[in-house]
This record gives sequence, structure tokens and C-alpha cells, in this order.
Amino acid sequence: MKITSGKYKYRNIEVPRGIRPTTEKVREAVFSMIMQWLPDAEVLDLFAGSGAMGLEALSRGAAKCTFVETNRQNQRVLTSNIKNCGAEQEAVVLGRDFESALTEIAGKKEKPVFDIVILDPPYEKTDYYVTAMMKLQESGLIDERSIVVCEHLYDNKLSDICGNLEKFKEKKYGSIGVDLYMVDNR
Repeated sequence: MKITSGKYKYRNIEVPRGIRPTTEKVREAVFSMIMQWLPDAEVLDLFAGSGAMGLEALSRGAAKCTFVETNRQNQRVLTSNIKNCGAEQEAVVLGRDFESALTEIAGKKEKPVFDIVILDPPYEKTDYYVTAMMKLQESGLIDERSIVVCEHLYDNKLSDICGNLEKFKEKKYGSIGVDLYMVDNR
């Protein structure tokens, strides 16, 4: 698997055994949809796996990406992929579960507000989407300028509204669904 565009284009991405990486077709589609949020963005890749989505964001102009990955083997592959792209200065890897990572990030003295959040948990963990989106809102890690990208099995429909987040775009790519959310300020 390779980075599809930007400064790391054609760099190889190793995929850990047992995970399902986002295909190049879906990555291309997602990044064409969120291109306006990418320049100098602060990105959170919450279920990072290989890091392909976060590295693609950095390759296309994001300033920084925080990668969260709980599995130690996946962390080793993720760290290797970051190094292979030369993205060590723009990347932070948190090796813990997503809820602990969000609590840690929110507790920082100068906590970030993420411009882009990528949620791509194991597909069978359907409750992770709502849990993560609610915790992001409650902890102030997103605001009205943020976008949340959710990749899921298309048949596992996600709610149109989650707290103050409202779905504004839904796309299908084979069996994969991609939903985009923003804070509704009405």
C-alpha cells in the first residue's frame, strides 16, 4: 500500500497483520471531500492502525497528526511507517485505548482543538463512533470549524446527529460508508 498524493506520494505503508486498511480509492475520495480543511490542519487519527489516513493528511498539507493506536504490534508498524515517510516531526503516537487517549489530550495544559478527526475503529465496534464523538465534544477537542470523518460498513448506518455533531455528507464506496460531521450551531 502507498500514500496516494502530496509530499509523501508513493511512500510504502506497511499494514499490520489482522487489520483492514482504508483502500486507496476510499482515501482518495475522503481527501478530495475534506481538502479545504487540510492546509495546516491539526489532525487526530483515533484508531490509527497502519497510520495511512493520518500520513495521507500530513502528505497533503496538514501540520500535525496525533495517532492513537492501542495494539503494540500495530504501534511498531505505525512508528515505522511514520519514519519511512520522514514525518517524525509532525507526528505524535499515543499507545493507549481511544478513551484514555482523549482524556489525556483533553487534560493537557494547552490542549489542541482538532481541525480533522478520523474515526475508523474495527467495524464490529459500532458503539465506538458515538462514544468517541461525544467525548470529543465534551472535552472541547473539536469546535465549529472541525470536521469528523467516520469510515464504517455502509450497512451499519450511523446516526445523523450525535450531540452537537450533524452529518452533512454520506458516501458509499462498495461496502464502505464514509460520513462527514460538523458541529451544528443552530
